[in-house]
Amino acid sequence: MRKPSAFIYQRALDALGLTGPECVFVDDHAENLPSAEALGIRTIHHTTDPEGTAAQLDALLERAAA
Repeated sequence: MRKPSAFIYQRALDALGLTGPECVFVDDHAENLPSAEALGIRTIHHTTDPEGTAAQLDALLERAAA
């Protein structure tokens, strides 16, 4: 089992005792994101811009805290 299989994401959620909407998944391979999104996991595609990735993550976490 490996990314991008949805099974690996579900297994991680089960192990953590969390639901998809409680999580954020950051990956530098865009093809790994849709399977996570299908489980309700919010995703961020990391590129060569670490500040941009951090800003996207901050924005998601701020919305979740509101």
